[in-house]
Amino acid sequence: MMLNRSADGIVRRSDMFRSGMRVMALAAVAVAGVAGSPSVAQAQQSEATSVATGWSVVAGLGHFVYDEPGVVGHRIWFGVQAVTAADGSTRGHFLYRHELPDGTLVGQGRADVTCLKVTGNVAVFTAIVPEGQGNVKNHGYYVKIIDGGSEPDEIVDAQAQNGPERPPTHCLDPETDLPPGSPQRPRYPVLMGGYVVHG
Repeated sequence: MMLNRSADGIVRRSDMFRSGMRVMALAAVAVAGVAGSPSVAQAQQSEATSVATGWSVVAGLGHFVYDEPGVVGHRIWFGVQAVTAADGSTRGHFLYRHELPDGTLVGQGRADVTCLKVTGNVAVFTAIVPEGQGNVKNHGYYVKIIDGGSEPDEIVDAQAQNGPERPPTHCLDPETDLPPGSPQRPRYPVLMGGYVVHG
């Protein structure tokens, strides 16, 4: 899917995403299997029952293209596998890759998911790049994924640039929770791959 070999045998995507895709695909299949079971389908019918199950999940890998001044045509890959337990604790990993329109790598790496909230088919999560991850430590990703079901998924993101202080680790909806005066964040269709949201 993401790996393309040219005629000369060169792999055009990183090994990080090759192994990450396998893990995320397995997680997505497991989540989809659980979501399709009768007991979970019944839980989705009632908000109270859904809350009683006590867990939320987002998993998948998707590709979209920025269409904003200064980054038009930049190709973005976001992968996530995260779970929030009944006690509110969240565990998970986030993978990112940013390419220029010509495929030149701008940056890639991983971040720790610190917060996940799921409402219906929408997941909002925060991921922070930990120390030891190159020159972007303390970089925050604030992501909203809309699971489109049979339609394409959509994604919205905002980022806190790295600096000496750790950015907010709680969930921030990039469409509604940004500081006053921040520009409206656009929704992008996921062009390749996709996500499973369950809560």
